Amino acid sequence: MNFGIIADGNRRWAKKNNVSFFEGHRQGFLAIKNEILPELKKSKLFSSCTVYGFSTENWKRDRLEVKNLMKLFVEIFDNFLEELLAEKIRLFHVGKKNRLPKILQKKIQKAEILTEKNKNFNFYLCLNYGGRDEILRTFELISQKKIKKINEKNFSKYLEVPNLDIILRTGGEKRISNFCIWQGAYAELFFLDKFLPDIKKNDIKNIIKTFYDRDRRKGA
Repeated sequence: MNFGIIADGNRRWAKKNNVSFFEGHRQGFLAIKNEILPELKKSKLFSSCTVYGFSTENWKRDRLEVKNLMKLFVEIFDNFLEELLAEKIRLFHVGKKNRLPKILQKKIQKAEILTEKNKNFNFYLCLNYGGRDEILRTFELISQKKIKKINEKNFSKYLEVPNLDIILRTGGEKRISNFCIWQGAYAELFFLDKFLPDIKKNDIKNIIKTFYDRDRRKGA
């Protein structure tokens, strides 16, 4: 199963703690790496995690903040790769690479190549990603392949992210903000008032327990 995260609240956490936005985003990533991923793997229920790191709309933010975010993603790929290899986690970039800085594109490509044989867990990192954009690009791909009959099954096969079973949004907001619109059609939704950097393993444990208790009829 696939656990999706709308990573929100980093900037508000930074403001609350009187630190830079850069540090807020860095602490948010550390929460994903040190709190969320270990608990998902420990549960044995999930085989993948999809993180909404930077959307197609986020380019509208202050230029300096965007520049610092791109620097942070470069830092993440430098520091996270060793752990991905050690833990046998495969990394997938989701979204369009072409607008990302060249150095970041190279880091992503390197990580994808070096982890492509890893089988323990899949980590989908959405950078320059939008759910609507993914659907449009999928239609373009299917058109290029000249597939005459399109149905849900063969359309889903060409999406970048598999279907989501849980979508967690941190930071108190209650919307999905163009995240995996197709894949989240029957996902269980969880909204936490905590900012992402404040998330702990126990929060994820409670979400998984609640997920187990829900009756997922999917329209039946």
